[in-house]
Amino acid sequence: MADQIPVSSTLRVDFETGINEKGSIAFKRRTFTNIRIEANADQLFSTAAAIASVQNYPMGEVTRVDTYSLIG
Repeated sequence: MADQIPVSSTLRVDFETGINEKGSIAFKRRTFTNIRIEANADQLFSTAAAIASVQNYPMGEVTRVDTYSLIG
């Protein structure tokens, strides 16, 4: 059975920048790398909210992307 070892974690925050020419909500994404692998969802969401508080656009979606190494 294979094992997985955490390698890195990335926080992505999407900001709603307005309406595009098709009438859909337009987003701008900010990506923050080297996030602590041990950070939990509440800590990451609080961080995203703090970042959003100093931005010009409202926060949309917050996503965590984890990368693992698989060892057989």
